[in-house]
Amino acid sequence: MPLMFDDSSSIPQEQVTEAYLKAIHLIDERVAPLLGKATTRVLVQVAAKHVMDRYPFLYFFAKMPYAEIVPSVMREQLSGVTAKELSAGLDALLDECFAGLRELTGDLIAPPLYDEVLHQLEQTQ
Repeated sequence: MPLMFDDSSSIPQEQVTEAYLKAIHLIDERVAPLLGKATTRVLVQVAAKHVMDRYPFLYFFAKMPYAEIVPSVMREQLSGVTAKELSAGLDALLDECFAGLRELTGDLIAPPLYDEVLHQLEQTQ
């Protein structure tokens, strides 16, 4: 996934967090009817474990269900992380989610959903 919020972006960290949380919820809305709600939770937690070495500030995605993560919790956990770093980490998290989704379903869900999520994130900028 391309870096959605780069250096030239003046979008605050709070907006970045909200945009990516909405993207994860969109994935859940599309995946849950086909694979179950628990699948999305596990998908996000496994994805977080894969990116934690590069983006340790995303550890809480691996420790708690994403549905319990709200922007205020993220702000508290992410003090000192720039919007650019946050965006890069969340891009990597979404990339891992889509990699896992492709493993589970092949090209059945991932390509059209990827485009939908990308479009939603672009609308935020």
